[in-house]
Amino acid sequence: MTSRYSLQILSALILGISLVTGSQAAWMSGKAWLAQYLLNSAWQTSQQSGVSGKPWQWADTRTVAQLSIPRMDKSLIVLSDASGEALAFGPGLAGGDPLLASSSTIAIGGHRDTHLAFLESVPEGELIELKTIDGKTHRYRLMDKQIVDTRLQTLSISRENAGLVLITCYPFNPTQTGGPLRLVARAVAA
Repeated sequence: MTSRYSLQILSALILGISLVTGSQAAWMSGKAWLAQYLLNSAWQTSQQSGVSGKPWQWADTRTVAQLSIPRMDKSLIVLSDASGEALAFGPGLAGGDPLLASSSTIAIGGHRDTHLAFLESVPEGELIELKTIDGKTHRYRLMDKQIVDTRLQTLSISRENAGLVLITCYPFNPTQTGGPLRLVARAVAA
């Protein structure tokens, strides 16, 4: 009788732990899905109004552009800044004004293990598109990818010509997070 009771208690405990763990995973997945839905909705509203919009009322960031890799069927909403909070939801503007994309360089940063993970496999010559809230689509060709050690050199971006710079941490599959290396992908107007 005692061993049967102990087995029931143990089973109930394991079931409880499983439910808590499963619900936490479901919550995270649901939150990620909802955030992307709200970002896309805010982007659609931004395009219709011509004004960058917040994806949710208390957001610290706004939607400013849409970054696409047509061949990969990849499309990302670009946020107005590259703060840690914004980068949790999508790539962020690290420099430049998307509305001036036809005459200056735009810099976009993002995490290597989520939104900008595709940079690992994008070849030179790849077509990249940046759609701005005024409805214009700017096309670029990826020219090169360089690894920059931020301890030895600064990330300098020339704004004189129309271009696009995508920046993410490197390497893509690290044994530990953080680190000084950045992958800098430079594209020129196509």
